[in-house]
Amino acid sequence: MTHIPILMIFDDEWEQGNRPTSMRMARRTLRDSSDPFAVPENEFRSLYRLSKDAVWALIDELRPFMPVKRRITAIPIELQILVALNFMATGSYQRRIGQDFLTCMSQAMISKSLHATVNGLNQLMKKWIAFPVSDAKLNAVKQGFFEFSAFPGIIGVIDSTHIAIVPPEAQRGHLFINRKQYHSLNVLVVSDYKGEILAVNAAHGGRTHDAKVFQSSRLFAHLTEQYENGRKGLWLLGDSAYPLLPFLLTPKLDQQEGTPGAKYTNHHIRACEAVKRCLGVLKGRWRCLRKERALHYQPEFAALIVNACCVLNNIAIRWRISEDEIYMDEIDTDPPELYENIDMENGEQARNQIIEWYFTD
Repeated sequence: MTHIPILMIFDDEWEQGNRPTSMRMARRTLRDSSDPFAVPENEFRSLYRLSKDAVWALIDELRPFMPVKRRITAIPIELQILVALNFMATGSYQRRIGQDFLTCMSQAMISKSLHATVNGLNQLMKKWIAFPVSDAKLNAVKQGFFEFSAFPGIIGVIDSTHIAIVPPEAQRGHLFINRKQYHSLNVLVVSDYKGEILAVNAAHGGRTHDAKVFQSSRLFAHLTEQYENGRKGLWLLGDSAYPLLPFLLTPKLDQQEGTPGAKYTNHHIRACEAVKRCLGVLKGRWRCLRKERALHYQPEFAALIVNACCVLNNIAIRWRISEDEIYMDEIDTDPPELYENIDMENGEQARNQIIEWYFTD
């Protein structure tokens, strides 16, 4: 049987006056003498979903954003980050993590650690999540998608997923009830062909339609500006929940097999598998995002947790961490709610041109 060192951590400041001095000192001794990095690599990854090397690199990146250690008895930054990673990896409630995890921390300290780590990961978003802008990066994404799906000009594939949350206060609760009648965030994600996340928007409640989430995003404003400034021949691909636009192409439904329209749609579906898989890997690795776990926080902080998990997704890809599993909530596998705005003339023209140029024999 593999020996796993037991790491006992208590917030000494919280404990003071609540525990005998001998107990506090005993637990501090256990904390200081235990090393969570001493466990075998495979067990470490099962707890934190990242490799040891990746976590050490992440600790160095997060250090400037973590609370300054003011007491000699303060919980080390490394352990604060590890307990936050384990929460996001398992989706367990804070009290259960504090009791059953390799560390043993007070409820208050777990909460502080999670908030500090999540806020720090959000500070790193600009580094780890970036939509391609330069010609070199755009060309790399286009080339990757063409090799993956034989569809030209793709600079990203877009989809949404619902992240369950506990009901917020009554006066705004209705804004978060989705079509499956539970409270959620409707999260927009754009990925590349490898499943790396290029853009995320977790600011909307489950009631908001996918198209509205996109149209209110900075990405929509950026692509609109680029198109109006004359940049053509670059497309996002999305399902029928999104509007058909000159820079966002949707499938052409009900096409007879073997026709150019059907060929276009088959390649379109193939390309969009990348973002479907990305969302499945995201929930497979960071289980706090699954419906049955439901984030027990106000929507604003729940959105920050989603952002943090997206940063960690990209870190895992860059470090080539193997995928644990692909997980889909029921709502992720349902047909999309169709976008019904009929003012899509320019998008229809762009789609028909692509079908004529690339998918007609």
